[in-house]
Amino acid sequence: MADALSIALSGAQAQTVRLAASAGNTANMRTRGQLPAAGAAPSETDPYRPVQAVQQSRTLPGGAGAGTVAGVRPSVPAFLAEYDPRSPEAGADGVVGAPNVDAAQEIVQQKISLRAYQANLRTVRAADEMQRALLDAMA
Repeated sequence: MADALSIALSGAQAQTVRLAASAGNTANMRTRGQLPAAGAAPSETDPYRPVQAVQQSRTLPGGAGAGTVAGVRPSVPAFLAEYDPRSPEAGADGVVGAPNVDAAQEIVQQKISLRAYQANLRTVRAADEMQRALLDAMA
């Protein structure tokens, strides 16, 4: 059985990944570029490609919970077409590619990750206090 401390720390790490993904999206939400053709390989002239944090539970043999693990995956669709004929990245039709980032949704993701991180740290503190009380009782 996994202990509460390792489960809480894995949760805190997962929230760090979520916050980093959201912060990157927010920082680059206006990084526009040439709208790539469907199926084209990524290039330096592409707009920023936003990502989403994904989280999955870990289990031990027998089905007991063992925390969580997080990673990132590309957002789909990655780009939106915007009309801006004055942009140097604009094509002949005046269209540029903009990252598919919703500022309001990113703020929500950041607040969720903050609260979940805080909850995991409270669990770490509680586990520490319980271990300390156990050691005091055994001494």
